[in-house]
Amino acid sequence: MILLWGLKADAPMGMVHTALEEAGADFFFLDHKKIFSADIEYSFCPTNGTQSRLYSNGRQLDLAQVTAAYIRPYNFRDYKEMEGKEPNSPEAEKAAGFEQQLMSYLNASDALVINRQDASATNNSKPYQLSVIRKAGFSIPETFISNDGLLVRQFLTHTGEAVYKSISGVRSIVHKVANEQLGFMDDVQWCPTLFQKVVPGINYRAHVFEKEIYTVKITSDSLDYRYGKTTMEGVELPTAVADTCYRLNAMLGLHFSGIDLMRTDDGEWFCFEVNPSPAYSYFQLNSGLPISAALAKFMMDAG
Repeated sequence: MILLWGLKADAPMGMVHTALEEAGADFFFLDHKKIFSADIEYSFCPTNGTQSRLYSNGRQLDLAQVTAAYIRPYNFRDYKEMEGKEPNSPEAEKAAGFEQQLMSYLNASDALVINRQDASATNNSKPYQLSVIRKAGFSIPETFISNDGLLVRQFLTHTGEAVYKSISGVRSIVHKVANEQLGFMDDVQWCPTLFQKVVPGINYRAHVFEKEIYTVKITSDSLDYRYGKTTMEGVELPTAVADTCYRLNAMLGLHFSGIDLMRTDDGEWFCFEVNPSPAYSYFQLNSGLPISAALAKFMMDAG
């Protein structure tokens, strides 16, 4: 049994849901918006051991039967049920309790979980993740993290063109540091910021399973290709680069990830970051690569 937990309106979840249906897979879709009414029940019997059952929307699931899970939870505080409610309201306590129980169960289970909380948490610290990327064998851009405006200016003077972005897992649009930013650089005292030397080259996104990889080559008129005129095509990575991607995926404890790469004109490969819950749909729709089908098969093979 495969467990999907998220929203059908979320493209990555919706596409793997469709892929599983087309493959005739046995799966249970748990609507994240039902978090306020869903329950988990545990029982123990001396002869049958511990039993764990999940109840949602009139259906039930024996969690012991789950062999694989794909989870893309959302912030339940953004749902209409929380409008006008206090952070410690009964609704919030109910949702938070269910979320904690289900995540704790999955973290401790033998199922293939894409991806567990501890592995995904590496995305919340870009400095840590960059250190693992370098250990895996990729080059990383010259990087400086500080909350001291003077030291940042010194770095920028030394490094030339640079970009700035969040050091956490919070999504940020990558921009080059321009005169406009230099004018309020002292504001970094309120928020340590990551600065990196600009690496010219061609962007690639590798979607990595444990032993399979789907890569797109990206052409764009924007530094951050997510916000420009962008085209993609499916390509094969050099064997050594693909092997480094597999190694990096494993070192981070991930079963499925999106790895952002760049190849320079002289053939050096840089890695910027690793996404433990990649929005692969954007790349599949623009390249035609069958990533959702591969994800579905990956989970089906875990049964």
